[in-house]
Amino acid sequence: MHRSLGAGISVVTTGLLLLATGCDVSDRDPAPSPTSSVEARDQLNALPSLEETQAQIVAVIDEIKATASAQQAGLSWQSLHGETRGNCEGPFANTDGKRLFLPDAVASAQLSDTQWAAVLETARQSAARLGATDEQVMQDSPGHHDVWFTGPAGLSVKVAYKGNLVISGFTGCRLPEEKRTAT
Repeated sequence: MHRSLGAGISVVTTGLLLLATGCDVSDRDPAPSPTSSVEARDQLNALPSLEETQAQIVAVIDEIKATASAQQAGLSWQSLHGETRGNCEGPFANTDGKRLFLPDAVASAQLSDTQWAAVLETARQSAARLGATDEQVMQDSPGHHDVWFTGPAGLSVKVAYKGNLVISGFTGCRLPEEKRTAT
């Protein structure tokens, strides 16, 4: 009796320690193999550079801002959160790829659903030019909208509205120009 109780306590204690320390023995996302890393790098090399993608996303954000400003005069835009750079993850972890979250563009707005529809359509068309055609609607009710457009290697453009209009951009994983190889 004491032995089985002690063994049970030992199993529970070990489980709690693994949970508390963040250890994961399920191996759900193993490190990429060298072969898959070469394939991932080739995939990134076929995409625009990090710098080119950043410029493209800035242009998309500017187009969406222009449409919103045409829908409601006097919008005052602010950039929030600054840029956040980092290394790529997942299948691109062992490449020279980098990722960049652009500053959020935010304006206090009072958009009607018709005005929102115009902003959303501009976002849809502009994001599509970057290959971001996978549309994910997180929220769509009167006065409360949140839509993402995603594309190659994680690129995304997000537009959201709930009293504030927010436009966000993410390069996904891209190779910086100096890390690209000629094709």
